[in-house]
Amino acid sequence: LVYTNNPAGGAARGAGPPQVTFALESVMDMLAEKIGTDPLEFRRTNSLLPGQSVSTGMVYDEWPFPELCDAIRPAYERAKREAGAMKSGAVKRGVGIATHAFGIGGPADIGRVVVELDPDDGLTIFAAVADPGEGNDSMLTQIASHLTGIPLKKVRLVTRDTDRTTGMGPAAGSRMTYMAGGSLVLAIEQLHKAMEEAGTTTYEGLRKEGKPTHYLGSKMAAGRDASMDPETGQGLSFESRVHAIQMAEVEVGTDTGEVRVVRMTTAVDPGTVINPQNLEGQLHGGMDQGVGFALREEYIHGVTKDWLTFKFPTMKTAFDMDVIINETPRAKGPLGAVGIGEMTMVCTAPAVINAIYDACGARIYDLPATPEKIRKALEERNRWSR
Repeated sequence: LVYTNNPAGGAARGAGPPQVTFALESVMDMLAEKIGTDPLEFRRTNSLLPGQSVSTGMVYDEWPFPELCDAIRPAYERAKREAGAMKSGAVKRGVGIATHAFGIGGPADIGRVVVELDPDDGLTIFAAVADPGEGNDSMLTQIASHLTGIPLKKVRLVTRDTDRTTGMGPAAGSRMTYMAGGSLVLAIEQLHKAMEEAGTTTYEGLRKEGKPTHYLGSKMAAGRDASMDPETGQGLSFESRVHAIQMAEVEVGTDTGEVRVVRMTTAVDPGTVINPQNLEGQLHGGMDQGVGFALREEYIHGVTKDWLTFKFPTMKTAFDMDVIINETPRAKGPLGAVGIGEMTMVCTAPAVINAIYDACGARIYDLPATPEKIRKALEERNRWSR
């Protein structure tokens, strides 16, 4: 038994990328301003293109980010026009964007899923796939039903019992759709092959022909025999990416430093959308969580003790949300899909911070952007401008 004053800690949605992206995407806006270029056009102009490599040297055949810039442009131009009409009073409106390409399927990542054709010609999926809220149960069920033609109600899941499932890895890194869904596809392909060889689509038919009724599918991301060079940093990276642009529209009270988020918009290319409602729910939840990260949430040891002192998002802090979806099927994704769970808040904070700067000229360098920090930044800006 150990007694400690240190608070417990753990990963929360993104686990690193939100912090890094806050810095990177703030700098992107600062660079665009330096050269007098529109922030959205600056990012589009400097986007990676298919056939080019990222910093590790890995070449990507798919990089649908420029098309995403085009998709959000009408909303961006509308927001800039509306903000331009609110620059003269004490409450000023601003627009900010931020982007990210979240990697999924790290080198040599592996998944395993077993399918079993049941005596009633239903299908049971055995997979150690938790569903903390991102919709993994429906993802597995829908993929299986789509590929087999078996009704949704006859697709059964065994996903919470490690005694009856194989190793799948953690429900983290936004990997379950890509890795578990990919493994499921491979398992069903084996079942289809057996049915074709046996000339049947039924449980009884497979048994009569001496064919198994259960099959293991295992997807492995590229990189089993490759490693990153510790000196050069060159090597394989994530097998696929989900691309996103988030746009914040905010109003800033220059006397008080208070910020009101008017609207958040997320443009995303997650590959093939398996469940539109799950996708939209993930995006809405991520935007809400990301705004909390940007404006309110801060842990102070001895002070922050519950959801009230942590200033968790509530209905009082809610705002309008819009979603723009592009679907570029991923060649190695299940049905062309890739993950979405963590990307949804990775670039929210820098979008909000860039919007605050666009509204009133106050650049915030550490989160959260409290009214006190904004007032101080405005005072410093005014002092330097004299």
